This record gives sequence, C-alpha cells and structure tokens, in this order.
Amino acid sequence: MLPGNIAVINAQAPLSEVMQYNSQLRSVTGGQGSYTMELSHYDPVPGNVQQQLIAAAAKAKQGDSE
Repeated sequence: MLPGNIAVINAQAPLSEVMQYNSQLRSVTGGQGSYTMELSHYDPVPGNVQQQLIAAAAKAKQGDSE
C-alpha cells in the first residue's frame, strides 16, 4: 500500500473481461479508482470462444445480406 491508501495492482486479463472494468472500479471505490491498460501480448482464443465469435460473425453477415 502506498501513502494515502493508494494500492497499485499489476495484472493481466483478457480484454473482453475488462470492458466493464471502469464502471465496476468506480462503483466499488466511490468514484475514486482509476486504472491504465497496455497491451502485453496476444494469446490464441479458446475453442469455446472461437465458436461464439464464428456464430456472431455468421449472424452479422446474414443480417448484412438481407
């Protein structure tokens, strides 16, 4: 813990998991929390997520052709 009750946390998380992080952080910190992000690396997408992405892309493509 840094002076003034400041904590620094370094972590890695999939981008899809941190899309709502800002609102969640502000909620639990009474609007005082902040964060930064930077790209660390790319990883292969797990098989179940691949299938979800393929299905969503097929649905979007089908909607575009109508």
